[in-house]
Amino acid sequence: MKRIETYTDYRIFLADYYEDQKKRFPAFSYRYFCRKAGIKSPIYYKDVVAGKRNLTDATIAAFIKGLALSPADARYFTALVHFTQSKSPQDKQSILEQMRSLRRKIKQETIPLDYYEYYARWYIPVIRELATTRSWKNDFGRLAGMVRPRIKKTEAKESVEFLVKKGFLEIDDDGNYRQSNPAITSGSEVKSLGIRSFNKKMALFGYEAISSLPPSRRDIRTVTIGLSRESYSLVKEEIRDFVNRVIRIVDDDKKSDTVYNIGIQLFPLSTETDQGNRNDANEM
Repeated sequence: MKRIETYTDYRIFLADYYEDQKKRFPAFSYRYFCRKAGIKSPIYYKDVVAGKRNLTDATIAAFIKGLALSPADARYFTALVHFTQSKSPQDKQSILEQMRSLRRKIKQETIPLDYYEYYARWYIPVIRELATTRSWKNDFGRLAGMVRPRIKKTEAKESVEFLVKKGFLEIDDDGNYRQSNPAITSGSEVKSLGIRSFNKKMALFGYEAISSLPPSRRDIRTVTIGLSRESYSLVKEEIRDFVNRVIRIVDDDKKSDTVYNIGIQLFPLSTETDQGNRNDANEM
């Protein structure tokens, strides 16, 4: 049976759960489940699956008990019920975001720091995405032309060879390329010169995008804020959680056709105390 976090309708999940249990335990029945969950009506489960009845806060708790869900799955099931039964588009959107945040973290491969070349040449991560999302039929000139700004044919060919050699890309029996791991991260705190170079290049491309791309094709915003040390740590946690949510969205997207870069920056625009350099301040 599929993991619970792959569902967006709890009634379908319950129907699949019943079929799965019935196959593994022929004696399993609606009556058995309701008795296990502490529900008096022996057909309550059946009526819920059929859409004749909704779950309430009390029966949600009873179903969690009957399903023997883990705490994490119980939280997702609760959100899933509210999402299915909600009539408000705004509430549904809010609950959907909550459901995404509750999904188990997608396994991410952290790039070893000695893989300097992966980030040192900014277009290699781009090629890794394009090679599996676009049709290029081993035409490296065509693949190079898909990169923005365009790179050389030889650079595209060398990138693919590097990605295959290092295990970032695999070739299936039909000759198509696929990613050995869908999510790659450099880690939250790294000192690799290659990654520094990559981040500088992406920052430059972001600067150029303000002038070269219409607002409909970019989203660049900034906010200047005051933070305490405690709030600074909380904001860093929020950034990490946001990135994880983005990765989940990407993992759910089976129709990706364009490569984007998301750059998130958090850095000080003032000294940590009010001392500063008084002589320099006076000279200004």
